[in-house]
Amino acid sequence: MSSKFIASFAAGVFLALPFLFPILFPFSWVAFVPLFWVLERSGGWVQLFFLGWLVGGVANLLGFYWLDYAIRVFGGFPYGASEFVFLGFVAYAALPVALFSLLVRLCGRGVLGLFPALFWVVIEFWFPLLFPWHLANSQVWLLSLIQSADLVGPYGTSFLLVWLNTIFYAAIFYRSGRAGTLLREGTLSGLVLIALFFYGHQRLKGVDADMRAAPGLTVAAVQGNIDIQRKWSMAYVESNLKSYQELTKKTRDVKLVIWPETAVEVWLPENLAQLPSQILPSLPEDASLIFGARSFRGNPATPDLKAFNSAFLVNAQGRVSGYYHKQVLLAFGEYLPFAPLVSRLPAVPPLGDGFTPGDGPRTLDLPDGIRAAPLICYEDLMAGLARRFVAEKRANLLVNLTNDAWFGDTVAPWQHARLAQWRAIETRRYLLRVTNTGLTSIINPKGEMLETLPLFSSGVLIARVEAMEGATPYVRFGDWFAWLVTCFALVVLVLKLATLLPAYCIAGHDLVRKESYGTNRIKA
Repeated sequence: MSSKFIASFAAGVFLALPFLFPILFPFSWVAFVPLFWVLERSGGWVQLFFLGWLVGGVANLLGFYWLDYAIRVFGGFPYGASEFVFLGFVAYAALPVALFSLLVRLCGRGVLGLFPALFWVVIEFWFPLLFPWHLANSQVWLLSLIQSADLVGPYGTSFLLVWLNTIFYAAIFYRSGRAGTLLREGTLSGLVLIALFFYGHQRLKGVDADMRAAPGLTVAAVQGNIDIQRKWSMAYVESNLKSYQELTKKTRDVKLVIWPETAVEVWLPENLAQLPSQILPSLPEDASLIFGARSFRGNPATPDLKAFNSAFLVNAQGRVSGYYHKQVLLAFGEYLPFAPLVSRLPAVPPLGDGFTPGDGPRTLDLPDGIRAAPLICYEDLMAGLARRFVAEKRANLLVNLTNDAWFGDTVAPWQHARLAQWRAIETRRYLLRVTNTGLTSIINPKGEMLETLPLFSSGVLIARVEAMEGATPYVRFGDWFAWLVTCFALVVLVLKLATLLPAYCIAGHDLVRKESYGTNRIKA
């Protein structure tokens, strides 16, 4: 087997490992070293693209191995078809690494070895993925390092990791004659690393003090553990609901009880004013309940019907005081892309629109100034949505209602929780994750996962949380760092193309031969 294929496979494995086992986070610091070695030895652009795509393919095949199961259970695809769909997902999700490889080959490592880091952040920021992830997510075990998320989101840590990979590669393979350059790059990157750890250490102490000073409340997160075979079965609707009602009886002296996504399986009207008594659980007199349910707007017998994946807020007497409709819908799960166009094709029956996205962030406002931001399903992976809740609605508590039963007994529920940890750091808010089968958890504003309920078990997680106020720089200014990096990367790319185009037009030589990776590649 070609050494380039082996190195590409190794790079893909290194990228995936920390997402499967977070204790292996150091692999992210060297994951691109085999890829850079491959880029130097690849012949043409086609081979270069393929090997980069192979790295991304291996990483996604391993990191998202559980998606095959979810496609069968959630999507209803049979064996064979689910594998075909999964491989299609992997093929698409591998494209960012292929594009990254092309850009690095074209522009080299640049001043101080910064170009690969620039290009990686741009791709993370702009390339659309079904399940958004960042290289920075691999570092959840290093809380001191990732506290810069309240300044720049995950992109600062991703930038640093790729930059260090670039310097490590040069230090290993190009030490001869480059001692001065490597010393400068190593010193500067080391200072940045130390600065980030120092900032993280100081912020952890500062957030601790803010948490002690903030008003708090006691919450109860209810995990019903409804088996996927019972969920949505009409024969189990009442017994499923009773499971949540019985668990809720165990809550005492709490101000807020939370049930997960679609815990109530009957359809509710959007403008519901009073929750039916057969649904309302027994709550402490001054407590409130947030629960997930499917809701509708309009007449079910007419074409103007709109369906929503929703969260409702009710008091102990069942009076509805707020609702929220999920804004970011899951393609192919909650809606079918291009359904109206596909329905116009010959021999294709009319296709429904699925769920309708909500019209914006709505907080669920409790007494005593608690403004909860409900994030349904994988909305807790969307940094921009959490930011909007805090910036526009002054949310002081993040609540994620989800049903991860579709993932089965895999690493996926843990991956979901670890990706969501970043929302707590970025906004400096508590994040309460309330799930059907796990991983129900409490994440504090420092990003610490304080408590969890075991997967595939029923139970109630009771904890005290603080309602934090104020807005971090990341909340106020958004992805300013990613935009700045995008501008620099565009300048680099334009200048590079400007130098290549005249030479290509005059000489008529192939770009690969003209710009061999030996002159401006990893060693600048």
